[in-house]
Amino acid sequence: MNDTFLEIASWPIEAREESGSDYFFHFNDVSFIEKGIKNYVIGRKGTGKTAIADYLHSRRSHNKFSKLLSFKNFPFNALYSFADENYNRPNQYITIWTYVIYHYICSMMAENEKVLSGCKFDLRKAFQFEVKGALSQSVKNITSRKYGLTILGTGGSFGEDAGEDRFDFIKANEALKGFITEHIDDSDYFIIFDELDEDYRDVLSPDRKDGYFELLISLFKAVQNIRAEFSGSHAKIRPVIFLRDDIFDLCRDVDKNKWLDRAVTLKWDESQLRQMTKHRLSQALHRTLSPVEPDAAWDAVFSVNKTRFGTNGKNSSDTFRFILGRTFLRPRDVVSYIRECAKIAMSLDGDRRINNKVIKDAIDGHSSYMRREIIDEVFPVMEDISEVLDVLAKIRKQVFSRKEFNDRYREYQNQLPEHDRSEITESQVLKVLYHFNVIGNITSGGHRVFAYNSQVKVLNMDESLCVHGGLMRSLGIS
Repeated sequence: MNDTFLEIASWPIEAREESGSDYFFHFNDVSFIEKGIKNYVIGRKGTGKTAIADYLHSRRSHNKFSKLLSFKNFPFNALYSFADENYNRPNQYITIWTYVIYHYICSMMAENEKVLSGCKFDLRKAFQFEVKGALSQSVKNITSRKYGLTILGTGGSFGEDAGEDRFDFIKANEALKGFITEHIDDSDYFIIFDELDEDYRDVLSPDRKDGYFELLISLFKAVQNIRAEFSGSHAKIRPVIFLRDDIFDLCRDVDKNKWLDRAVTLKWDESQLRQMTKHRLSQALHRTLSPVEPDAAWDAVFSVNKTRFGTNGKNSSDTFRFILGRTFLRPRDVVSYIRECAKIAMSLDGDRRINNKVIKDAIDGHSSYMRREIIDEVFPVMEDISEVLDVLAKIRKQVFSRKEFNDRYREYQNQLPEHDRSEITESQVLKVLYHFNVIGNITSGGHRVFAYNSQVKVLNMDESLCVHGGLMRSLGIS
């Protein structure tokens, strides 16, 4: 089993670092995206958005084309300057987004031999604007005055008329739409927008927030418009937007309900996560020359289905449910826990499977991962998140009151020089911690409610609070 444990221990947390697509768990909603029925994928960080984006991009063939537009580290100011004054806010970026989408469709058509054979000009040369690995430079290229679209008999760039500094984007979109309508074949063309939330840390400033969300709203509407433009034709244009749910919730528009009708919302339950885990374990066994079907994969790697815990092991739980209790019900958290189990199992003598001792010994390593995840995710919103977690650690209880937190938080703030003290109030800190699932509520019935498993997603300040089980060990809470 050591080869299998080594394979599992090597699983990356980030889907983009995974080698090959055989680990990808294909569930029903992915088929809706592939067929163009759904165009928006909304989910929390770690729920598989990038995995789906990479899967769609990896499916390229002679009749499947894709462009993966990653906005990680993208200078959004490059797009803010292209607001169309013909539209009222928040729709002023529809024109530039439509232009970008049309261009990437044409660049994919330029890769298609079937389309090239029907063109009377060099389509590849006309759309050779892309700079590998540099989306920002590609966008800069196609929006510059010097960029000349010589196709369709235009005879020059759209920015030359009347001495303009940039294209007449409306005229350009009409020409590009006409060209696509005339020449596109029945191949699939995916334009994938991923990591649009990378600008989230900057939108906390009031002067940026409106522009950022207007940019997102315009993108959703551009996709909606393009769907309508080509509905009823043989064209299979598949723009797909991937966005975090908390950012999507902040978008305000009268068309938002229509977007939800075309959206896949990534919300994993126990059954789906079980199936995903069995699939991954099966693939790990297959890679180490021990082929096992998914339904038998758990028992091939784990020797137990029940795990005892609590004082003297008085309590017991389904083992997979025991693991889930220390996650945010996200695939990446499950990967982290099972990876920790495999790391420990590698040190065992013989051909042994993962047992209860290994499962409980893995809690420490997994809890440290959960803490790092929280710090990375919350830091853009609250820079002293590491110190705030230390405040929770000093309470030394999983269940605590709002007053207990307030007292400890004030102690922490009072120890700082006055100019370093946070302007965020205790209540605001608790709301941030709840939003990111660090803490939850204890209801009157004793249930533990976190933002990820609640429809309300609002912290109840009048109820007792609790630390998430996956963070307890890293906070020194027993």
